[in-house]
Amino acid sequence: MSLFTNKYIAHRGLHNGELIPENSLLAFKKAIEKNHAIEFDITITKDNQVVVFHDEDLVRLCNKKEKIEEVEYGFLKKLKLYNSDENIPLFKEVLELVDEKIALIIEIKKHQNIGVLENIVLDLLENYEGEYFICSFEKDILFWLKENRTNIKRGLIYSYNSKVFKKYHKVLFLYKYYKIKPDFVSLDYRLLNSSIYKFCKKNSLPIFCWTINSKEKYENIEKKVDGIIFENITL
Repeated sequence: MSLFTNKYIAHRGLHNGELIPENSLLAFKKAIEKNHAIEFDITITKDNQVVVFHDEDLVRLCNKKEKIEEVEYGFLKKLKLYNSDENIPLFKEVLELVDEKIALIIEIKKHQNIGVLENIVLDLLENYEGEYFICSFEKDILFWLKENRTNIKRGLIYSYNSKVFKKYHKVLFLYKYYKIKPDFVSLDYRLLNSSIYKFCKKNSLPIFCWTINSKEKYENIEKKVDGIIFENITL
C-alpha cells in the first residue's frame, strides 16, 4: 500500500503566473477545488513567524531586496506577491484554509538555528489530524527531526546536479540516506533512470517525482512513482 493517498501534488499550489501566485492562499484554494494534494515551502522570519515562501529573499516575488530571515513578519504582511492581491501566508493560515481536506507536502527550506522553526511547526501540527509529510533538501534539518520527533514522516529531497560527476551522485545520496533514514524520497525527474531510483525501489522507499510540467514527462513516469509533483499541466 502506498504511503500517499493522493498521487497528484500541486507544486506550490495550483498557481498560474502573476494571476495566481505560487505559495499563495489562492493557489492552495484552487488545489483544494481539484482535490489535489499540495507541496509548499516554509521558512522563518526574524521574529520567529513561520511563513510560506520559497526563496531566500523577496526579489523575485515582491521586488524587494530583503531576506526573509532578516525581517519581521509585520514587514512581510504589507507586501503583495507579484502584482496580485495575495500576501505571503503564515503556515498556520494554510492549515486553517486546508482544514484537513487534502494532503500537505511541507518542504522546510534552509535556515539558521535549526530546531526553532521545526518546534514551532510541529507544535502547530500537534492537533492537526489531516495527512501531512515533511521533507527537505537539508540533511541537518531531517537529522534533527529524526533525533527529536521520531513519529514524523520525513522525506529526503534529492536533485540532479550537473556540476557533480555522475558516479558521485549515488555516493552523495547514500551519505544523506544513511544519515537520515527517510520514510520517502522526492527525486528530481532527471534521476528516474539512475541507480538512485533503482536503490529506492529495491529498498521499497515511496518516491515522489518533481517537477512534472509536461504531458510527455507525465507519461514517462506515471507508473514509476508514488507521487507526482506537477505544475502548468492539467491532471
